[in-house]
Amino acid sequence: MEATEPGGAWRDVESRSPWYEQLDTETVPTPLNGDVTTDVAIIGGGIAGVATAFFVLRETDRQVLLIEARRAGSGATGHNAGQVANYFERPLSELVDEYGLNLAISAQAAVDDAFDLLELMHFESGATVRMERVAGHMGMFSLNHLEVHLCNQSLRRRGGLATEEIVVAEDAPFIDQIPSEYADLYTVVPRHDVDARLGCQPDRYWAVLSSPKACVNSALVVQETLAHLRTVYADRFRFVDHTSVDRIALGKGGATLQAGGHTVTCEHVVLCTNGFRDHRVFDVDGSPIDLPLIQTVGFMGAYFETGLMEPTAISFIKNERIGGDLPYGYLTRRTYDRPSGPATLTCLGGPEVELDDDELYDRDGLVPASALEQLDRNVRAEVTDAGGSEAPFDYAWQGLMGYTPNRLRLIGFEPRNRALLYNLACNGVGILPSLHGGRKVAQLINGEQLPPSLFDPR
Repeated sequence: MEATEPGGAWRDVESRSPWYEQLDTETVPTPLNGDVTTDVAIIGGGIAGVATAFFVLRETDRQVLLIEARRAGSGATGHNAGQVANYFERPLSELVDEYGLNLAISAQAAVDDAFDLLELMHFESGATVRMERVAGHMGMFSLNHLEVHLCNQSLRRRGGLATEEIVVAEDAPFIDQIPSEYADLYTVVPRHDVDARLGCQPDRYWAVLSSPKACVNSALVVQETLAHLRTVYADRFRFVDHTSVDRIALGKGGATLQAGGHTVTCEHVVLCTNGFRDHRVFDVDGSPIDLPLIQTVGFMGAYFETGLMEPTAISFIKNERIGGDLPYGYLTRRTYDRPSGPATLTCLGGPEVELDDDELYDRDGLVPASALEQLDRNVRAEVTDAGGSEAPFDYAWQGLMGYTPNRLRLIGFEPRNRALLYNLACNGVGILPSLHGGRKVAQLINGEQLPPSLFDPR
């Protein structure tokens, strides 16, 4: 992929996702071809919608219709960073301050445990897609970074969760300022240990948080899981694609959808999307139900390494203080299966652009030169020569992310009408919360009484 002009200037390039490229593109479209009645209609054929279908079918006796506007896995699921992480977009300490220890810790535990849900879905569906558990590392260069994450670890311990490893370089300029209350939550190490974990240029970062992560092509997970559901639950499950849902009318005991020119009648409808821009939702009295979601487009690039390398996932904080305006940069090295055999693909991400209220996302739009230059300068430069390499990317792509105002996923019943449920919004970290959300929606539809959650729609 030629990403630069002669002389080294970056230029716009066509969006091309390595995850979407691995999908079977020979699948025959199966649009909705008539009116239908079902128990549960799920809107969105990405990882959230397929995980919801998987758990509803597995844990209830309901009939399920899964509706996708394009092709399964073709949205954000096929255009993401390919990284599985258990953190939130906000520090755990901030969530504790706002919602209390119990709710915040329960939410963190749910996301931690979703690693097991991913492996369960992967195993039971007989998926062959490669999934690599890796050690993830976050580089920190200021005392504020370190204090925030030490506080988070202290809260994890108070809440009964396993703590994650933090190391601090012995020559860190702020080492004598670290509060004594955190003394047993970090280890002082030689400078080269910090640099080795991050694989970055020397003397840029002074501390590292290490935690479990994973790499997987979630679009391929979707495709293989769908094949499993169609076989095992042939009598209760139907998937339709190339079918847009234009309108959802909620009633007193169910919902009616206008989809692809046909009518779908159901007891429950579950939104598993990143926004409301493709359809409208109305309550019994005709009043609209809308959510103040902020939609952004994230940009990513990737290149093949020479030879095979150890898989890893690394992020680099860019703001002096946690919560600033600059996006963090992240890098994931993982094994990528090509027809010629496995190779190491290094993926970079970080830049985002917020969409205007009336602006529609074009997944096939060009990746702008400015985003590629940021990836090169702010992420690739961390692990290569200072200033970036200005070498072409083998892939560059973009993906849609839906952010709620509180940066937390919405999972559960719509408070105004329980015919509508959500497993909704990426908030920058999509896969594990999607899996937890799918399991929780199944429990709610099955009539289980669950305790209050940070993810409850309010």
